[in-house]
Amino acid sequence: MRTYDDKTKGISESNGRFILPVFTPCDEAIFKASYIIASNIKCNGKITALFDMTVLGNLEAAELEVKGRFICTGKCEVSGAIIVQNDIWVEDIRAKSIETHDRIIAQEIGTSTLNADGNIIVGKILAVEKLAKSAKNILCGETAYGAGEVAANVVITGEPIDLDKGLEAVIANRYLHAPTTTASASTVVPTVDIISQKTTELIKTGNWFAYLELLTKSAICEEDMLKFKRWSEILSEADNIIRNGIDRCKNVGILIWVTEIAKSNYFVDWSTTDMLFDALNIHFAKLVQSDKSNITCLIKNFREWLQALYVLNRFGKSMDTAVRDLAFELIYSNLGLKAKFVSDRLNEKRWTVHG
Repeated sequence: MRTYDDKTKGISESNGRFILPVFTPCDEAIFKASYIIASNIKCNGKITALFDMTVLGNLEAAELEVKGRFICTGKCEVSGAIIVQNDIWVEDIRAKSIETHDRIIAQEIGTSTLNADGNIIVGKILAVEKLAKSAKNILCGETAYGAGEVAANVVITGEPIDLDKGLEAVIANRYLHAPTTTASASTVVPTVDIISQKTTELIKTGNWFAYLELLTKSAICEEDMLKFKRWSEILSEADNIIRNGIDRCKNVGILIWVTEIAKSNYFVDWSTTDMLFDALNIHFAKLVQSDKSNITCLIKNFREWLQALYVLNRFGKSMDTAVRDLAFELIYSNLGLKAKFVSDRLNEKRWTVHG
């Protein structure tokens, strides 16, 4: 394995990012800092980037995982899976499967499956063999074609849909064929914002209840529908706690679930959910100092236990450090585990706990 970090020879640093002039072909590579690679990349195995990754050229690999944002100015070809935590900006991307927890913007996309928490924006063509799914909207400057399906709240194509199943392959609340000249991916973003006008209005009023109702009705699969219903119940409970006596709240679990919602891609720029998070975070930060022994973390089942660990791992850095550490301890204790024991085992494996 080839490792690139802040001590790698031959690199330079600019605005917190390290610049690698030439990538040497290898079987596996890991980037332990934000990197700009000023050359093509060819790797026979997996490439892992623990932070942002920018490639000023083409990329070829068996697998790609990026914990931050991924930008590629050339063609990105991956024989297996691509997993990116933030958004993806590429010229041309091809992979067996693509997953991003934000939006993807490209001139062309070719994949078997694509799952995006944000918008899927394609300047030209989206080729899909099985399913391309967005939690928001799909916009193609030209069209979508292939044997698969596309699923989103709104699907817009510049030319008639060219999927094998025709319009039956479009799973959406609204499909629009809006003839337009082929544009670069960056120019179509405002169109998606217009389509999302209703969401924008709800953000302005802070009406998360109506927003989650809209998401529930727009949900394509039952899992998403149940998630949005659960989120509505959690926010209602949190709002009630804050209005009617936050001092009595001892269950840090409510903070974990509000964190999951407020820091998700669905609630970017929502001041109301941010206020709920801030109020609970400050409350538990004070409680850790004054009444730590009485803080609890109520977990109903194993699925919740796993989800709570995931939320703390992904969003824990946004919480008060002492509160986050105590929450980890309480979650471990739900299975009768001592926090120090778990921490020692994680350190032995060199696994990062806090994202």
